[in-house]
Amino acid sequence: MMLVKRNVWLAVGAVALIQSAALVWMIWERNQLLSNGREIVLEVIPRDPRALFQGDYVYLTYPISRIETPDTAKPAPRGSVLYITLHKLADGRWDLVGMSTTRPQSVGPDEVMLKGRVDYTTTSTATTPAITSVNYGIENYFVPEGTGHDLEKLVGAKMLSVLVAVDEDGNAGIKGLVVDGKPVYEEPLF
Repeated sequence: MMLVKRNVWLAVGAVALIQSAALVWMIWERNQLLSNGREIVLEVIPRDPRALFQGDYVYLTYPISRIETPDTAKPAPRGSVLYITLHKLADGRWDLVGMSTTRPQSVGPDEVMLKGRVDYTTTSTATTPAITSVNYGIENYFVPEGTGHDLEKLVGAKMLSVLVAVDEDGNAGIKGLVVDGKPVYEEPLF
């Protein structure tokens, strides 16, 4: 009987240790991304969602969230990984220069690779090109209570940009929000 109790407690302890290690790993990985990732600033475009239970947040969509797909390209299936290459322009903005379902071998010094997942791809018509919708994991940003509506107004006025940290694998995380070139919110590391 004593041996069974001891084994149960050992199993409970092992499970708690594994869960704690997983949580520490997730926090460490996020901290590494925000601390060491290459910083880029992305423009945002308006979108007006509402969620009753998520609190104050701003839903962000980017010019690179909906990408025209060449007619010659085979559409990427929903859920597949898509690698986007961005090039830094002289004015500091980042512009799309390529996309691929395979990871680029290298990117230039003024380029960065983002990894996203395909939400959907539309088919082209005689008047409209095919569009691929991509999610990068940087579409929601939770803000202090009561400030979400004001930030959405800034998005509508095209005054809000997002400071994004990108690691070598193309994973992205929101590091902060920028209004007229000045940081207004910064994501805490812990």
